[in-house]
Amino acid sequence: MTIKSNMKYGTCNYIIQRGCPIEETLRLLGGKWKGIIINTLNDESHFYNSLHRDISGISRKILTEQLTELIDLQIVKREETNDYPKKVCYSLTERGKSIYPLIQEMSQLLQRN
Repeated sequence: MTIKSNMKYGTCNYIIQRGCPIEETLRLLGGKWKGIIINTLNDESHFYNSLHRDISGISRKILTEQLTELIDLQIVKREETNDYPKKVCYSLTERGKSIYPLIQEMSQLLQRN
């Protein structure tokens, strides 16, 4: 998957523009809730309502938006059950599982200093 950049640098110099992939990655994974969602799903898969309960303070609208963005990035997968009523289960994809240790390492490095 290629990350498309829609960042506009205008007349910024070449050195700033070289940071584009890093800035775009941080923007895509950043924000208040994505890290919390990834961390919660790293422990175990969750049905939507359970995920909403476990992440205190997040609205259903924001949870849905953030999950959709993480699904688009192929970090989270969404699976519907055949139950009635249907339930939706969310879990990390292989990509999500592989980036989790990288996110943890970055966090630990930043907390040390």
